[in-house]
Amino acid sequence: MKVLRGLPFLVLASLFTFASASGEMLTLEQAVRIALSDNPGLKSYRWTVEAEKENLNAAKGNLYPKFTIEERYQRTDNPTYGFMAKLNQERFTQADFAIDSLNNPDDISDFQTSIGFEQPLFVPGLYKGIGIAKNELGAQEAMFLMKKEEVILKVIQSFHKVQTAAEYAAAAGEGIDDAREHRRLASLRYDAGTGLYSDVLRAEAAHKKAEALLVKAQGDREVARRSLGLLLGRTEPVDAADSIPHLILHAVETYLGAARQREDLKALRLRYESSQEAVALEKSAFLPEIGLGGSYLMNDHNDPFSPEGESYLLMGFLKWNFFDASAYHKIKKAKAKVHESSENVVALEQEIQFRVYEAYTRVKEKEQTLDLARAILEEAGEALRLVRARYENALAPMIDLLDTQVMLNTARAQLVEAENEYGNAMAVLYYQSGMLSETFIQNQEF
Repeated sequence: MKVLRGLPFLVLASLFTFASASGEMLTLEQAVRIALSDNPGLKSYRWTVEAEKENLNAAKGNLYPKFTIEERYQRTDNPTYGFMAKLNQERFTQADFAIDSLNNPDDISDFQTSIGFEQPLFVPGLYKGIGIAKNELGAQEAMFLMKKEEVILKVIQSFHKVQTAAEYAAAAGEGIDDAREHRRLASLRYDAGTGLYSDVLRAEAAHKKAEALLVKAQGDREVARRSLGLLLGRTEPVDAADSIPHLILHAVETYLGAARQREDLKALRLRYESSQEAVALEKSAFLPEIGLGGSYLMNDHNDPFSPEGESYLLMGFLKWNFFDASAYHKIKKAKAKVHESSENVVALEQEIQFRVYEAYTRVKEKEQTLDLARAILEEAGEALRLVRARYENALAPMIDLLDTQVMLNTARAQLVEAENEYGNAMAVLYYQSGMLSETFIQNQEF
């Protein structure tokens, strides 16, 4: 019956063991490399950057000549249009000057083919539009680099979760071994007549609880591995190798200096420049625009694209807007946007400085917490050793042994958590200072 009672746990444990063995094992550097290549969010943002490149090309394209071809058909008995149609078709005769023909012309068809071009020579608004598009492309490229930083941070945090879950599972396994030993000792003492049956029952309950904790820890590990795989653009679970590159803690001034060049701050500064360009763009409405244009025309009363009558038209144009009431308000609106962008830059600079100080403070805090967790684990291990020896010599009750075991299991979990939190705190510090990319992908192409 004891074997049958343990069967469900063995089945669940074997299933989790099989799932764990099926995952790919990656180092952090490998995981970062794959994420920067295959992360769905990054792949999507690459297309955002590509779209912005085409937006810049479109703005530049406005400087080049535009060629059009157009075919029109009209049928009319309107005297004016009929007169012009016959002239364009080069079919006008002396008889068409008759008063009756002029006042009451017959229905006439006209197929007109027009091949035209237009070339801007001086259009200030186009140049400002190109400058704005160029700045926006730079901003999007900077934000793409910041997205990379975010993905690297998420991979590190997910990597820590996988390792933490694995260590929790290992700690739970050790807890089962300890609980099994406590159950054995309680049974020996009970069989020898020096122990209580209640101690055997307590030890058995502690063993079952340890088994349940192991099942939960293995489930958490499986979820963490699949979460890491999701960041890498995969549907399969991914396992984390034991080693993680150690991030060095420098003086806070190092991080503050690096943070001044954060990519999102660069993007905001570029958009501030764009807002200044936008003021010049609105003002350009009062500057002259100069261009050339022309067309080649073919007219026919029977067929399209037929040169029954041919003509051409060349023109130059100068457009100068001397007064537009709405333009003045557009200029004021653009100037307001400049102030808004300026304040946004200042606000982000201040927030980044705060975030760096906050992250640095958390690192120092987690460092002390980690040292304390190591000391607590060492003391808990020694306490269990002493209580177990006392219990074996009938100098301590089973409840003391179980309480000490719980204390040790808690200390193991707290150490794992402290290591995880310290690693994450360091990653956040490097992220807030914009140093994650250069730390993990320097001299590498992704």
